[in-house]
Order: sequence, then C-alpha cells, then structure tokens
Amino acid sequence: MNEAYQPQPWWAAVVGGILFTIRWLIGFGASNARSTIASQREDLARLNARVDKLEQREEENLHLIEELRQQNALLRDLLWRSGIAVPQA
Repeated sequence: MNEAYQPQPWWAAVVGGILFTIRWLIGFGASNARSTIASQREDLARLNARVDKLEQREEENLHLIEELRQQNALLRDLLWRSGIAVPQA
C-alpha cells in the first residue's frame, strides 16, 4: 500500500475520538429520551385520572340539574294552581 493511504496514528485517534463522542451523544440522547417518555407517561396517567374525575363530576352535575328542573317544574305547577303568577322560564 501507498504510504499516503495508511492511517496515521493521530488520524486514528481523531477518528476514534469522533466516533466515541458520537456514540456517547447518541447514548446520552437516548437516556434523556427515555426519561422524558417516562415523565410524559406519568403526566398522561395523571391527566387521564383527572379527566375521569371531571367526567364523573359532569355526570353528577347533569343528574342534579335534571332533578332541579323537575323540582322547578313541580313548584311552578303548584304556584300556578294556587293562583300565583309565575314568569315562564
């Protein structure tokens, strides 16, 4: 082989250092990505639990609204029967 094509020791060290740095950066990025995914998974679970609670409260509130509407209708009917004028809603 021609001497110009043979790797010189300092070039080998530079290439090795670059490859090591690239591998280290990829590993570091993967580590950060795993921790980010784990924290986002926890956040998502917490938000899903919060949404479930809000949906349950919404159902309870809708049920209470329906009960109040029925009671309101009964009270309006009783007031109308007793001769008291009640404005229509």
